[in-house]
Amino acid sequence: MMQRIWALALLTFKEGMRDRALYGIFLFSLMVMALGFVVVGFFMRELSKVASDFNLSALTFGGLLLTLFVNNQLLAKDIDKRTIYIVLSRPYGRGEYIVSKYLGLMLLTSAAIFMLAVCASAGVGLSYLRYPAYFESFSFKIFLLAIFGEFLMLAVLNAVVVFFASFSSSAFLTLLFSTAVYIVGETIETVVRFLKTQAQSTEVPMAAAVEALLNVCRYIIPNLSVFDLKVQAAHGMAVSLSYVLFITFYGMASVLVLLFLASQIFKGRELG
Repeated sequence: MMQRIWALALLTFKEGMRDRALYGIFLFSLMVMALGFVVVGFFMRELSKVASDFNLSALTFGGLLLTLFVNNQLLAKDIDKRTIYIVLSRPYGRGEYIVSKYLGLMLLTSAAIFMLAVCASAGVGLSYLRYPAYFESFSFKIFLLAIFGEFLMLAVLNAVVVFFASFSSSAFLTLLFSTAVYIVGETIETVVRFLKTQAQSTEVPMAAAVEALLNVCRYIIPNLSVFDLKVQAAHGMAVSLSYVLFITFYGMASVLVLLFLASQIFKGRELG
């Protein structure tokens, strides 16, 4: 079974590598990183923070474009071009198909993030060599942990894309739903804290319906903000091993749950 899954995952990876949009995303991210190196010189202080934020943001943006557009289209092509029938006519279960496609997407994402991480590290390194006095509190270890956190976030988001693709025949709807999950997952904790602070300061209780909706979103939608370590990387703040283990297991658990649900839904789906 693992041999079949790995074979289809490699096929998905090779198909993604042939997509021209992938190279456009990579070149755009490199341009942003290069721009960051130039922009750093315009700041009189906190140059390490600017360099770290710029490069990490470019890496994240490139990963998001890859996941939401290239990976999303790779899943949609199988149904649009009817190649899924060729795969399922062979000894592939539908659950195996879901897992294989996810692994293929993650191979593509891992390769892209590795290349972007090398470029981002080089960008920060060049800024460090140019302005060493401003990088006293900067830590490359925390910077690399922030990249790892973004990778975990993209791993969960890829699982979200596969989940929606398991029952949606439209790449646009999958893109729309996945983008909504990303936005909510990144902001839900901030929104909850803001509304609670407002309720306490104005002494007006939060509406029961609003509170119930927020609680549903917090428990159903993955909390993607826990993977964001940009602030810690920018200020050289230590990240505990327990927190790194927490986000790792939280990310893995989220992926497993999403893939399980996607497999169950896809098994009952009519491919007409």
